[in-house]
Amino acid sequence: MTPNLAPLTDERLAAIRERLARTGRTQIDGVLAPADAQTLYEAAAAADYNVVTRRGTGHVDLPAAWLASLQPDQKTGLGQAVQMSAQADFQYLYDNHPIYDLVEAGQAAPVWRDLLAFLNGPAFLNLMRDVTGEAQIALADAQLTRYRAGHFLTEHDDHAEGKNRFFAYVLNLTPVWRIEWGGLLAFHGADGNVSEAFTPRFNTLNLLKVPSPHSVTQVALSAAADRISVTGWLRGV
Repeated sequence: MTPNLAPLTDERLAAIRERLARTGRTQIDGVLAPADAQTLYEAAAAADYNVVTRRGTGHVDLPAAWLASLQPDQKTGLGQAVQMSAQADFQYLYDNHPIYDLVEAGQAAPVWRDLLAFLNGPAFLNLMRDVTGEAQIALADAQLTRYRAGHFLTEHDDHAEGKNRFFAYVLNLTPVWRIEWGGLLAFHGADGNVSEAFTPRFNTLNLLKVPSPHSVTQVALSAAADRISVTGWLRGV
């Protein structure tokens, strides 16, 4: 299934460009045809995920089968260690399905091969070049992310030496989300306040300029859904 972009009026495009130029971030509501967004959500909800976090100074993938083999006290200890390390250091805890890497390895399901082809096709990339004003955008990588209760991502700015990241994007897929469930994309101001926060509204594409200090607030224990999205970066070669 190849997704289709929903049409955007000239007035909406102008507003998106203006907001992104002024603040370095914007949202495009209803970016895909609604049925396509729902199909992607259903595929994402059924996908296999690893848990990702940091140990020391490096990223680690924790396979679901390995986590399932742990005793309850071991799982508790692991969770406590992650939470404690987040008190002072960059840290994250969420589920990941690495679309781009799986496509490159020839191991991706057809729905994700089609999605990555769409994200790197002329319709999507031309729209991204148009609204961002960045003509050097040449590719989009992608992963599925799933934030369950207790998951979070602390402050960072997405800059990575040599990756040529111009903008980050988040395509939100969870059909219903409430603000009090957390999982907000929060932008950090120089004054120590939250400058703005985006709720993960269904079928909304969030764009943010790299570098931009931001975080994903912890998903509440009371959340009645998982925060599922396709995330990645719009990059140069």
